[in-house]
Amino acid sequence: MKRDYSITLLFLSQIISTFASTFGTFCISWLVYDVTGSKMAMGGLWLVSIIGQLIVQLFAGPFIDRWKRTTMMKLSEWLRVCTYLFVFILWVLNQNSVGILYICSFISSIVVYDSAASALIPKLVNGDHLVKINARISGLVQLMRFLSLPIAGFIMGNIGSVKSLLLIIILYSFSLSSLYFIHELKSRVSRKQTWMQQFKAGIQIYQQYKILLLLGLLVSVTSFGVFATQAMYLPYVSEVLDGSSFEYSLFAAAFPFGYIIGTFIVGKLKQPKKYLYVVMSSSLFIGGCTYIGLGLTKAIIVALLIETIAGIVMPFWNVFSTTLYQRLVPETILGQVMSVRFLLTKAVVPLGVVYGTFVATKISLSFLFLSIGGIICFVSGLGLCYLVMFSSKREHVIQ
Repeated sequence: MKRDYSITLLFLSQIISTFASTFGTFCISWLVYDVTGSKMAMGGLWLVSIIGQLIVQLFAGPFIDRWKRTTMMKLSEWLRVCTYLFVFILWVLNQNSVGILYICSFISSIVVYDSAASALIPKLVNGDHLVKINARISGLVQLMRFLSLPIAGFIMGNIGSVKSLLLIIILYSFSLSSLYFIHELKSRVSRKQTWMQQFKAGIQIYQQYKILLLLGLLVSVTSFGVFATQAMYLPYVSEVLDGSSFEYSLFAAAFPFGYIIGTFIVGKLKQPKKYLYVVMSSSLFIGGCTYIGLGLTKAIIVALLIETIAGIVMPFWNVFSTTLYQRLVPETILGQVMSVRFLLTKAVVPLGVVYGTFVATKISLSFLFLSIGGIICFVSGLGLCYLVMFSSKREHVIQ
């Protein structure tokens, strides 16, 4: 009974936190672009956020296993509440500047909420239910992103930035409150371990399971492309598709809408067993094709359809990838392994943001999407060929 109650509270906290995070990102991004009208400023905002994420995952990841996962989640939510409260107060006092928004973006990014939540799930859920629970949580998270973006666009246009910031603070406070009622057993990790010893334990898992390293390197290329283009979504919709702020919110919501459909399919279809890795890498290849489609179209309707397709295929990577980690990695070091996984996938993100900003500014936004699509298709295609051979020689790990 306690497990069911705790997993429900975890669902609630993640739903509200995702809504607040997406709303907050939309709010800060729109304010920066509205003030500056600069693609360079947008790229810089994303770069600051990613650098913050890399720093905290490198140094704080191992502590996820040293303390309770809910403790790390609470600290993350408290930090975001205080950060947006700081910006809210300065905005009320008319001390508003782009520099303040950059500071907000950086501080609110140095959190380990998502990594801690992923490491918490195996402590609350039986192993044979992991795929279903991961699909459900992943779908709910994307549902909130789907709902929050159009709502954020509507709210920003009707109540203004100050009240929007206050609403974000309230949402994070609700997420924080629900975490205090989750029942979690104390993590079984010796406090005598140093940070370096714990971090090395996470690295050793990748030496033991080479497939995790291969998949991590494969998705790092995708992350490069995602963040190279994501920082330019707003100017892409505005300039290439000639869209409004509301149409931008619809475009940003199209991917999570498709993702919800994809998680439903993943939860219903029979698991691919020994062809699991092929299915996962194929989803990345199709994702690369959608970037090429975005680079070729100038119609908002077509772009919305392409983004929806991209969302549908991605759960076939994300849900199975998360479950692989949760089943292969011992619970006592899952936090730092998730931290290493994050570093593998995000280490190239700053380069992606720099590349996206440079190409969009010096060449064109359409060329940016075409080039990213080509890179992802090429790399994931090579990975797919290798994994076809790999799958024929190895047994599946998700039963």
